[in-house]
Amino acid sequence: MIISAASDYRAAAQRILPPFLFHYIDGGAYAEHTLRRNVEDLSDVALRQRILRNMSDLSLETTLFNEKLAMPTALAPVG
Repeated sequence: MIISAASDYRAAAQRILPPFLFHYIDGGAYAEHTLRRNVEDLSDVALRQRILRNMSDLSLETTLFNEKLAMPTALAPVG
């Protein structure tokens, strides 16, 4: 499967993850109002494809709290 849109990630996760885990991650709290708003907002995001560009100097490096990070990631509590 080629991922070319945000919705493709959901389909791939549903195919790969055990059902209990997918439903836990895919669901929202209570009436899921915030979840629906987040999905609507993400559908408004447009990614520009930049093909045939020089990628030799590509870097994910950033600075967070005066600390240089080669590949920034963030974890949040779940559950």
